[in-house]
Amino acid sequence: MRLLLMSHGNMAVETLASAEMILGHIDNMKAIGLQPNQGPEDLQAEAEQFINDNPNNEKTMVAVDLLGGTPSNVVVRLMAEHPELEVVSGLSLPMVIGFANQVMMGMEVSKQSVIDEAQNGIIDVNAKLNG
Repeated sequence: MRLLLMSHGNMAVETLASAEMILGHIDNMKAIGLQPNQGPEDLQAEAEQFINDNPNNEKTMVAVDLLGGTPSNVVVRLMAEHPELEVVSGLSLPMVIGFANQVMMGMEVSKQSVIDEAQNGIIDVNAKLNG
């Protein structure tokens, strides 16, 4: 499985950079961010390039930062052309690391497992320390 990270600004790019600082280079993953001087069509063109450049015909998942923002609206349009896309919102570092670990271990990655990784990454540290 491949993963495309999309966000406003550099969040996706820096999330991938942080994951690679922890895990090393991650294959089959790309991050793109909508910059202030770009429009939705620029982001869509970059996303389409990743989606279409898939010589092994692997399943593609897209993680966006925020439901309802430009990156997610672009992906919704792409889903019309590519109904096989798996899409989640709420991009986070735990989500990316969990995805990469599952791929590296040869596990089948599901959309639900990626969502679970993101949700399980939210921890009340005070309660954890005082519990």
